[in-house]
Amino acid sequence: MEQELSTIYEAQKIELKIIDNERTLFMAPKKIKEMDNELNEIKMKAEKEKEIIEELEKERKKKEKELETDKDKSKKLETKLYEVKTNKEYQAMLKEIEAVKAANDQTEEDVLILMDKVEDLKKDYDSSLSHLKKREKEIELEKNKIEKEIQSMDKTIAVLKTERDNLLSVVNERLRSVYIELREKRNGVAVSNAKNGVCLGCFMNIPPQLFIEVTKNKQLIQCPSCGRILYFSENE
Repeated sequence: MEQELSTIYEAQKIELKIIDNERTLFMAPKKIKEMDNELNEIKMKAEKEKEIIEELEKERKKKEKELETDKDKSKKLETKLYEVKTNKEYQAMLKEIEAVKAANDQTEEDVLILMDKVEDLKKDYDSSLSHLKKREKEIELEKNKIEKEIQSMDKTIAVLKTERDNLLSVVNERLRSVYIELREKRNGVAVSNAKNGVCLGCFMNIPPQLFIEVTKNKQLIQCPSCGRILYFSENE
């Protein structure tokens, strides 16, 4: 029984490797999706910045056109100023010219503000594009690495399962049945090391007399708390 318990404990070690590889394999599509989502977010950010730039450019051109029209209007008013015949008309015309000039000044200021905004946004947009290109290359490499790992893991898992099954095939049927049943119930962990009177599977105390028997590795003993097969390995 001592040799069989040692064998089943080795099978458990291989089982943990299988679980670890299967978990990585399971998480691979999620990682790829997360990377795709990251790229989409960067693209959406860049597209939004581009849209805002285009809108501001349209607004700037509109303001510049208004400014050009109002300047022409101001020139025409100044020309007409010398054609008025009364002081009242002259004063009214001056006020109108001043109002147009004030509006022009405001429009010119608006154009400058828009130009500054566009310049800042273009810097952000260029930065976003640069970041996007960088991440596209990095993610492409990461995806290739994951795909290679997936291919490698399929083979590794198959080899590990063969090794585990070969070990299980040499232990007695009762021990093998208990192991398989516990493997299903306990998320793949059917055998637990026992150390310092504690089951390292559930971290519950083992009765002292029972623990003494466990340290001998002479018989099948299951944890009173979690039911796992207990094995004593002083070096682990």
